[in-house]
Amino acid sequence: MKRKASALIKAVITVLLFYLLFRKADWRAFYATLAGARIGVLLSSFAVLWVGHYICIFRWRMLMRPLMPVFSLVRLFEIYCIGLFFNLTFPTAVGGDLVKMYYAGKPTRQYAQSFAATFLDRDSGMFAMMILACLGSLLLPMSLPGIPVSLIVWVSFAAFVALNVMIFTPVLHRILTGMLRKMRLTGIATRVDAISDAFVIMGTHPQILFQSLLISLANQLLVFTVTWVTAIALRINVSFLYFLVFVPVITLISMIPISLNGTGLREYAFRGLFSAIGVAPASALALGFLSSILLLLSAVPGGIVYLFFRNRDDLRQMAALETEFS
Repeated sequence: MKRKASALIKAVITVLLFYLLFRKADWRAFYATLAGARIGVLLSSFAVLWVGHYICIFRWRMLMRPLMPVFSLVRLFEIYCIGLFFNLTFPTAVGGDLVKMYYAGKPTRQYAQSFAATFLDRDSGMFAMMILACLGSLLLPMSLPGIPVSLIVWVSFAAFVALNVMIFTPVLHRILTGMLRKMRLTGIATRVDAISDAFVIMGTHPQILFQSLLISLANQLLVFTVTWVTAIALRINVSFLYFLVFVPVITLISMIPISLNGTGLREYAFRGLFSAIGVAPASALALGFLSSILLLLSAVPGGIVYLFFRNRDDLRQMAALETEFS
C-alpha cells in the first residue's frame, strides 16, 4: 500500500513539474527546435549511447570475477537491458540495480556477492562522473546567477568520497554489525557481514578496481558526448566543457526521489542550466526532453528481453530482496 501511495505521489509531482515547465514555454520555438533536429546526428547519438551501455557490461563482468561465477557477455547484456528497463520505465520500488543483482545472483543464490559487484559497478561510474565534473569545473570556472554549479559539484564529490571511506573501512563495518547484534538483528548483521566480506575480497584486487575506473571514465565521456551530440542535432552550439559540468549536476538532480525516475526534474535542470549560459529556454527544454526520450528508447529492448526472463515468483522475490538489502 505504501509503495502504491509513493508511486501515486511521484506521478502527481511529475505531472505538476511538467505543467510548470510548459505553462509559460514558447511552444512555437519548442516545436521548431524539435522539428529542425538532424535525424542522422540523432541516430549517431543513440548509437554512442548503446556503445556506452555495452562498455558497462565489461565493467560489471570484470567486477564479478573475484566474487562469483560469471555469465557470458550475451547473458549479462540481457540482464543489463532488463535492469535498464526497470530503471527508466517501471514506476516501481524495485529498481534496475536490484533487478540486475537478482538475476545475476539467482543461479548460485550468491545475492550478497551479486549486490557487491552491482554496487561497485554503479559506484565506479559515479566516481568517474564526479572526477570529470570536477575537472570540467576547473577548466571552465563558471558563476551562473542563482545556480552555484561548482559548489554543487565539489560538495557532491566530497560527500561521495566520505561515503566511500565509510563503506570500505572494515572497522566501521564491525561497529555496524556489532550494533545490529546487540539489537538482536542477527539476520541483518549476517547479511552485512557477507556484503562486507565481498568488499574485502575486492580490496585485494586493486588492479580490477583501477581498470573499472578507467572503463568508467571512458563510459562517462561517452555519456557526455551523447548529450553534446544531441545538442548539435538540435543546432545548439555549446562548448563540450559545459557538458562535463552540467550533465553530472543534471544527473544528481534527477536522482532526487520525488518524481517518477527523475522525469520532470531532469528537464527542469536542463532548462535552468543551459538557459543560464545563453541557450534559448525553449531550446534548452527541447534538449532535456529529447535526451529523456533517447534514454527511454534505449530501455525498450530490455522490456522485450524481460518477457522471456520473467516468471510469477520473480517480482515477489525481488521485492523480498529489496526489503533485506534496503
